This record gives sequence, C-alpha cells and structure tokens, in this order.
Amino acid sequence: MANTFLTPVTLWKDFDDSLPLEEETLSERREKGAVIREVRFLGREAGGDRVKIYAQYVLPEGEERFPAVMILFEAGCPFDEAFVGRFVARGYGVLCVDYCGENGTQAHTVYPSCIDYANYVRAGSHLDRAEPSARETSWYEWAGVARYAAKFLSTRGEVTRFGAIGLRTGGEVLFKIAPYAPISCMISVCAAGWLAYRGLEKFADGEQKVFDEEHHRFIAGIDSQSYAPYVRCPVLLLSAVNDKKHDYDRVYDTFQQINPEVQKAFLYSSHGNGLIGMHSLADVDLFLDKYLKERSVFLSGPIGLSVEEDAEGNLVARATFDAEGELHECGIFYTERITGSHARDWTRVMGNPASVRESVGTFPLELYEKSSRALVYAFANYSNNFSVTSKIQEVVVRKPYKNMCVKSRIVYSSERDSLNGVSGFRRRARSVADCFADGRGVDAKLLPGYGGIMGATAEAGLVSYRVNEPRYSAPEGASLRLDAYCGQDASLKVTFYFDDDEENGYSAEARVAGGGKWKSILFDASDFKSANGAHLESFVGALSVVFVGSAEVLVNNIVWI
Repeated sequence: MANTFLTPVTLWKDFDDSLPLEEETLSERREKGAVIREVRFLGREAGGDRVKIYAQYVLPEGEERFPAVMILFEAGCPFDEAFVGRFVARGYGVLCVDYCGENGTQAHTVYPSCIDYANYVRAGSHLDRAEPSARETSWYEWAGVARYAAKFLSTRGEVTRFGAIGLRTGGEVLFKIAPYAPISCMISVCAAGWLAYRGLEKFADGEQKVFDEEHHRFIAGIDSQSYAPYVRCPVLLLSAVNDKKHDYDRVYDTFQQINPEVQKAFLYSSHGNGLIGMHSLADVDLFLDKYLKERSVFLSGPIGLSVEEDAEGNLVARATFDAEGELHECGIFYTERITGSHARDWTRVMGNPASVRESVGTFPLELYEKSSRALVYAFANYSNNFSVTSKIQEVVVRKPYKNMCVKSRIVYSSERDSLNGVSGFRRRARSVADCFADGRGVDAKLLPGYGGIMGATAEAGLVSYRVNEPRYSAPEGASLRLDAYCGQDASLKVTFYFDDDEENGYSAEARVAGGGKWKSILFDASDFKSANGAHLESFVGALSVVFVGSAEVLVNNIVWI
C-alpha cells in the first residue's frame, strides 16, 4: 500500500519540473510605460495531459535587462493592475500567474480532467483535507503551477534575478515551492500556514485538540509551517492584525521555524481592520531592492520582547532592538481581548528618547485592574523606513501592579487617545488586491472641528472594537453620548454589531447640522433597530460600533452615561 503520510521532502521528491514549457504569446499591448503580454505555457503532466498555465507577463517598456517578481494573488481574486503597476514603475518585470483555473473567461489555467479539483471553484474538500494523501489536494496542483512559473522566469534572458510575492492563498503556495524553485527571495502576505487549526485560537482556554490521522497528513504535507525549515531563500512575512482570513496569532511561530541559515524579517501591520497598511510596502520595496537589485540595504533583525515589573511596581514591556540600526520610531501595541482575534482593539504606546537606552526600550503596560491576561507586541521603524515587529506575547497577570487602570466610561477621546481605539471600517474600505489599504478611504484620521478640537473620521467609516474590551464595555442600562462635527449638514449612522461576522447590526441615525459648535448626540439602546425592525435592548455584549457619516463627520468624546 502506498504511503499516504507525506512530508515536504517525500511529497515533492518525484515531481517532474523538467518538461518543456512550450510557451506562446497570446496577445501584447503597451500602456502606462509597460508592455503587457498574455502568455501560456505548459505545466506538469497529469493523466496523459499537461496543465496549460495562463499568466500575464508585464515588462517595463524600453528596458532590456531587469529583475522580476512573480505574483500569486489570493485565490478567487483577479490580477490587480494597481498592485502590478507599482512594481513595474520601480523597474521590475512582473509575472502574474493564474493557479485557480476556471473563472468564467478564457484567461485562465486549464487543468486536465483527472485533477479537476485544482479549479478553485470546484476545489471542495481538496482545499482542507489530505485524502488519501497531500498529493490529492488543490495545493499540490497550485504549487506545481508555481514551480513551472518560476521555471518560466528562470529561462528569460532579460531577467537578471527574480523573487516571488504571495497574497493570502498565494503566500501559502509560495512556502511549498520555496525549498525547490530558483527564487532569490519570497514575500508572504497574510499567509503562514496553520490551516488545519482553523477555528482553534492560539490563546483560547481549554485543552488542546487531538487531531485525527487525516489532519496530521494535511499538517505534514500541506501546512506552511511544515515547509518553513526547508526554505532556502530570504523571507519577508507581512501580517495584518484583526484579519479574518489567516491565523495572525501563529504567523510568528512559522517565522521562528524558517531555516535559521536564511535571512528573514517579520512585520505586523497594525491598521486594526485586517488590511496591510500602504506604509508597510516600504518593507517590500527595501527587501526587493536588497535581494533583486543587490543594493546595500539595512534590514533589521527580530525584536526581543519581555514583560516584567519595574522597580516602582509598574508592569512594563521591554523590547530589545537591533543595535546596528538607527531607530526612527518604536513602541508597543497591546490588547486585553484574548479570543476573537479579528475584533481586538490594539492600543499603541509610542516610545521617546528617554524610553530607549542601549537599544532596549521600556514601555508602560497599563492594563485594566480586572484583566487576567493581555497580548502585547513591539514595533520598530528605522531611519531607512524599514519596520519590524516582535511576536505577539501573552501576558498572564498574577498580581496587581501600580500602573493598572480602573474601568472607563469614556470609550474614546481624541485628546487622550489620538487614533487609539478607532480605525477605518474594513468592509466598506477600498483596498489594493483585497489585501492592502489604499491609503485613502480606509485610514482613520484626526481633523480639527470647532475651536480647533480634533475629531476622528474615515471615508470608509470608523470602527471601534473597544466596546468589547472589559475596560470600556457598556454597563447595564447605559446610554451612549458622543460629540459630532461637520462643516455641512450631514447625517451620522451608528451601528452596533454583536455577531462575529459583523453582518447583523443595530443602527440609529442622527442629524448633524453643518458648522457651528460640536453637536452632542445621545442614544438609548432602544433607538437602535435591526434590519427587520427589532429594537436593541442593551449595549452589553457588543462586539464593535461603526460610525458612518453622509459627509466628513468628525466624532469625539464617545461616552457611556
């Protein structure tokens, strides 16, 4: 009987990537300084037929020699022209590879009928089960496509060096080819394995689940953390906090398992809405400059992090930064919500010159006095704009500390919080490649209202997850009061969500007269109605609150009374 328990070594030892590509150009056009070619080439053989791979090969116009990037977008998402264009503008060729198969157009990879499950729309259980082995999964076929796509770039005379970027599922695929494909570096965005652990939160209470044999087959042969020790090229991992689509709590676990012989860097993007901030693309650019353009670029080492009591009895986080780099900004983020990882409020504590000595920063960790656990990570931005973060560390509170805080009825105040406690609402936000904030509609920002008093707003609407944190949660019987300002007549819609998917909300609206002083608005729970007209009985148990203005409405001083 054939062995069904396959590893990254045994699964791929017989994979044949030596077959000829037989490439052809389907079309070619020029626009915005780029040459865009639709190409098709052949992949592996299956059932006496070959996989017919579809890709777009985008070249910087007028360049004879250049580095290149292979991009694997998230499964089910189209190639994103804006994302591709920024790399072409920086002098890279870009190969966008379709691994998802049938998509309702002619522009897709064609899989032989014997591996029809490689088509994403019909993947079914082949996405999350290794039956009878890891070889009979969609992931195996997608990685096979990526192996041949890497071969395509390796044969191009105009390409000097090439790396690969994978977004979400595309990042998972990259881990499976990184031990074998001739790529100079890889960047995985919101992807680092632990797919078999869906629904099992890292920091949740309770006994660890005992997996059956099939789960162990999937973990051993498919999950990216199993491939990490075999990766041979430099790796950059980007992860968005509060993302629902990947297990960001465990990404650093994969990072730690990456082959210690390769250079690697790690960054959490702290937008708080599941998107990577556009500022994090500085890491991507510097990383590619170093490994594809062979420039001298400082890339920081990992941050060390510990939590302890200081001499005054305060709870503090100590972060050890790279002594070779010049710090521009540093600090910590922390939350007191342990489970429900997509709905955490991450509070930022910025460092200052006095808080960092000999590359060690000390930051106050001011937890709620009734909290028993918290999560914290440190961040650093260096003078060349390269940023890194530490792992997310769990803090178990075993005693009271001098700097602990009492319960607060003030959910948000711009004077106290700046932009802590609010972020752009993900579901209404524009994004690039469904992964990166576009820098306009999604970012929360502070603007002056009447009297120069600052208020928070975002084109996508503001969301606050503080209402589910014990320190800021609503008392029974409370009403909600807030101040609002707008330069013109507008309406403000406020919605409370209680479900994990933030789909079924209770909403109320208020009119905000334009100009003049800040308007004080009071809501009782009964003012809020669901889509079917049901009234809200209490704010207790709310997961999030969202503020959406018909114009640029600023909000401030959100208080339970």
